[in-house]
Amino acid sequence: MVAGVLAAAPQSFGLAHSLDGHTGAVLSLAWTKNGAYVLSASQDKTLRLWNPHTGAHVKTYQGPHNHEVADVVISEDNSKFISCGGDKHFFQWDVSTAQVIRKFVGHDRKVNALAFGPNQDVVLSASNDKTVRIWDLRTRSRGSMQSLAEATDSVLCVAVAGDEIVSGCTDGAIRRYDVRKGQLVVDSLLQPVGSVSFSKDRACMLVSTLDHNIRLLERDTGNILATYSGHVNKRFKVQSTLDPTDSVVISGSEDNRICMWDLVEAKLLCTLTGHAGPVLCASFSGGTLVTAAGDGGVKVWTAEVVPATRAQSMAAALPADSGLPSEFGRSSRRPASALPATPLTRLAAAFQAPASTGPATQAPAAGADVDAAGGDVEGGREGRSRSPPIAKRKDRGRKHRRKSEPET
Repeated sequence: MVAGVLAAAPQSFGLAHSLDGHTGAVLSLAWTKNGAYVLSASQDKTLRLWNPHTGAHVKTYQGPHNHEVADVVISEDNSKFISCGGDKHFFQWDVSTAQVIRKFVGHDRKVNALAFGPNQDVVLSASNDKTVRIWDLRTRSRGSMQSLAEATDSVLCVAVAGDEIVSGCTDGAIRRYDVRKGQLVVDSLLQPVGSVSFSKDRACMLVSTLDHNIRLLERDTGNILATYSGHVNKRFKVQSTLDPTDSVVISGSEDNRICMWDLVEAKLLCTLTGHAGPVLCASFSGGTLVTAAGDGGVKVWTAEVVPATRAQSMAAALPADSGLPSEFGRSSRRPASALPATPLTRLAAAFQAPASTGPATQAPAAGADVDAAGGDVEGGREGRSRSPPIAKRKDRGRKHRRKSEPET
């Protein structure tokens, strides 16, 4: 985090619109890059495009998914999006025509999450088959270019920050793959990880676990900087995120609330109510917050932002080169170690390699044969297993585990 990150704090929120239309739980939200529209993915096997500023429903995307749609990501130019779910396969769509233009085949079980790689040349998918797979968008190949198979249980979330791939797993581990160094680092939280996101400067990771806790971790060391509690999260993937100023933590809750905490003090600031089911996802664009829940409802909230005198004073008191607010304690860094060539270093070269050509594939027909998958985290488990024994380390009185190893 950087000095001045707490320049403002939310004063009040008001419900602007209720977006109704889904007949099943809404599992994911994605904003277009210009903040004009939001796309929702649902258990009812459809995706819906909304104008959150007017409350208007723009378009419905349906057909190829025979099971719930678990996640969706939108390209930088807003012309395409990719959706995944219980089908094992996932699909790339053309926004304007609502047609599937590519099908990705390779996972053996439900695909839980997606993330674009650098320059959006690749897309990453996380699955109940215990793998994260990497797919080259510059070719027409239906198969993946790399599979990361170190997880011992279902992989629930995946995120990318520069040269790093981060996955969260039901086995309680956060795995950081440094593509440039060919290094794997594992942070073991001992609870299923349902959500991982980054601060704007990518120095910290916000991690939700299914023990009613959200943790702020320093990315380089794995130190737990703060823990946020007061919400309910035991059964489902519940998304947490930071507001646009990186000063407030926002999360849904299984008791139908939206909870917000002060980033530094970890104090619960306020809760929002209005959903009739567990709030599963929350996403900001500017001063607009969109939330979605198990009741199929999508709600749009607008915030008034006022200066926070205490936060401004704290930020101003920090040295210009301070990496973290003083309340977080001292940050430690682990010395880098040279590693032999690994599949990850080859993957780094593949990221930079020119696109190869391959046979074109046609859009899949609706109704393709697929396997069913569970709707909640517990239903998607393939048997709980713990990470291998590793050295223990204490941070501010909290037990925390971490190891560094090359991928094999």
